[in-house]
Amino acid sequence: MNLENNTLKKKTILLIGPYSSVGGVSIHIKRLSAHLKDFYNFDFIDESPLCDISGNVYNIRSKNLLKYIKLIVQSDIVHIHTGVWWLRCFHIFTAFLLRKKVIVTIHSLSNLSNNILIQFTRLFLILNKKTITVSDEVAQKIKPKAEYILPAFLPPVMEEEKTLPKEILRILEECKDSKIIVSNAFKLVLHKNEDLYGLDLMIDVARMVKKEKKRYKIIFVVATINDRLRLYDSYMGIIKEEELESVISLIPYSISFVRLMQKSDLVVRATNTDGDALTVREAMFFKIPIIASNVVKRPENVILFKNRDSIDLFSKITKVLENGECNDMINNQNDYDISYYQNYYHSIYSS
Repeated sequence: MNLENNTLKKKTILLIGPYSSVGGVSIHIKRLSAHLKDFYNFDFIDESPLCDISGNVYNIRSKNLLKYIKLIVQSDIVHIHTGVWWLRCFHIFTAFLLRKKVIVTIHSLSNLSNNILIQFTRLFLILNKKTITVSDEVAQKIKPKAEYILPAFLPPVMEEEKTLPKEILRILEECKDSKIIVSNAFKLVLHKNEDLYGLDLMIDVARMVKKEKKRYKIIFVVATINDRLRLYDSYMGIIKEEELESVISLIPYSISFVRLMQKSDLVVRATNTDGDALTVREAMFFKIPIIASNVVKRPENVILFKNRDSIDLFSKITKVLENGECNDMINNQNDYDISYYQNYYHSIYSS
């Protein structure tokens, strides 16, 4: 279905979710509205912590119930991206009572930890018009209501991506004769008493790189520093003590990881749990080799390594960077342009 830019007939879509917080869902919400802004009007309800409030976007934590109701009343479609199960149910029920067309995207199962919560979610999903899940795994859990299985990835809006800071450009210039490996974390946290994003594995890889005198440079971006566990300080101490600075650099603030990715030779996703990872999809979109842990089903053409096995990870990195192991995989990836995604979401909104 082709989109027509007719401003006289624009519908208003209310997107509800963590608009301001750094993370995959907030990126999805912003990209969705950016790609469709010529065809729809967009309003937002932000669920991020108040310390992360962005601009003039209404935040539900302000407890301004009248504003909340007004935004729903003024909308034609309410598209819910909430990750908290009870809040998702509240939004669905409220929008249903106000006779709005409701669409729900379930991005992960992280807040649906048992069958009672899943059954409760299914009950409320009866009230909405359409349900989108980001993977087969999520769809299987909430069936039979899952009508669309659609990865959360949307192409980045490059004109809105910030330029890389001088520190990154300096590192890239200093290492222009090395292969660049990039990885990232929203913040450093533990999952089952192990580093969720695998920074400890990347430090292990750095040790092996140094020992074998490989010309590799690892850049690991930590978008948000969580001082509670003091993991960042601990890792920095290890890097300095073992003199690994020439092999691995930690960046302790948010940057455009997309722009860094474009400067790299390889992307690594070393998480010990995952959903449909945005980083993986972005690497595939830009046809950059991607290695990821085998903790979940990954998209085709992703090279897998054994979860929490830094030796296997280093082996796969070496094969990719020195043997071109994934060249055929990259060339076989689908070429979807922005219009593909625009038409897909338009078909969901208009039917």
